[in-house]
Amino acid sequence: MTKENDYFGYIGDLTQAGTQKLGRITAEVNELVGHLREAVKSVKPNGRVIHIAHSQGALITSLAAKQLTPDELSRIEVITFGGAAALTSTDYPHFHRLVNYYSTNDPLLLLVPSAARALQTGFIGSGINYGDGNKKRKEEEAEFVFLTPRVGNPVLDHGLFNPTYGEALLW
Repeated sequence: MTKENDYFGYIGDLTQAGTQKLGRITAEVNELVGHLREAVKSVKPNGRVIHIAHSQGALITSLAAKQLTPDELSRIEVITFGGAAALTSTDYPHFHRLVNYYSTNDPLLLLVPSAARALQTGFIGSGINYGDGNKKRKEEEAEFVFLTPRVGNPVLDHGLFNPTYGEALLW
C-alpha cells in the first residue's frame, strides 16, 4: 500500500471478504455465476471450463458454485491458489475437478480449517470427480497441494504472480 486510497481499498476488500465468508452473496458472486454459465454454454458438450481463482476469488467461487446446477458444475474444473475457501469434492461433489494450492506459510491457512487440517494430517483429498456425482474416481489426484515457500515471507508468498504460486501456475 503506497497511497491512502490503497489503504481504504484494502479495508473495503477485507470487509467484503468477511461478509462473503459468512455466506453473503455479493455482486461479484452474481457476476461470476453469469460468467461461468456463459463459459459452460460456449464450450462444446464434452468441453471443459478451467476456472482459476486466487485468494478471495476462491471464496467467491465457492459461493457461486451453490447457484450452479450439477450439470454446469460437472463441466468446470477449479484450480485455486491461496484460497480464502477450499473447494473439496465433499462439499462440491459435481465439479469435474478440484485442486487447491497453498503455500505452507500462506496466512489464509489460518482462516481455512479444511486446508490447515489437510496440511497437519497429510490427508490431501480423494481425487477427480469426473462429474458423475457418485464420487467414483478414474484416477487418484490430490485436492490439496502444498507448496514450499519460495520467498519466505507469508504475505509475499501469498501473491499469485510471486514465485511460490507463480511457478505452480506456470507449470
